[in-house]
Amino acid sequence: MLNWLINLFKKKVEPVTVIPPVTLEDQLNNKYPKTDMTYTRSETDGDYSIDVRDFFMVNDSSLPLIKGDTDDEKALNCLIWVIKNITYTPDKKEYGMDEYWAFPYQTLKRKKGDCEDGAILLANLMIKSGIPYYKIRISAGDVDDGKGNKGGHCYVTYYCEEKGYWVLCDWCYWQNLDPINKRKNYKDETYYKSTWFSWNQKYCFVGV
Repeated sequence: MLNWLINLFKKKVEPVTVIPPVTLEDQLNNKYPKTDMTYTRSETDGDYSIDVRDFFMVNDSSLPLIKGDTDDEKALNCLIWVIKNITYTPDKKEYGMDEYWAFPYQTLKRKKGDCEDGAILLANLMIKSGIPYYKIRISAGDVDDGKGNKGGHCYVTYYCEEKGYWVLCDWCYWQNLDPINKRKNYKDETYYKSTWFSWNQKYCFVGV
């Protein structure tokens, strides 16, 4: 009788393995292969190969806080802010180099920059304004408008939870002021072709 009670007690107190639900953060971060990605940046004392994630500087107090009632509203308002306040200017004209990736504070001060400068600033504004980092990516890839204009481009993609897919937030080439939930899946956008790589504040991804 005593052994039976002991065994019954043991059965009742055996730990139960609980599998935590997969969060949206895990889902978005683990869907595609990760890698490390560097960019050669010219400084006054030479060239440096820096991790592209270093362009996220969301604790910079110079970044303005953009308001919105939802993440989607904040994303759109951040995009509008960059469109209104930053003038597209080629790197050669602004920095005297064929290619130069500016940090957010540089683009804010100069109020000028090319595609990646505005995209880097936009992504930082989004996070600074309260959007979770994993819903924001900076992407680099090929574009083709079908009129002979081809080349590399850099832009922001944002994850719209309502739609369950990523949408484009491009501040310079093909501006779109539509509400976030009215936008198509970025993979269905006509002018945007293959993606070389993308990154968020924590991870770099291959081909997406």
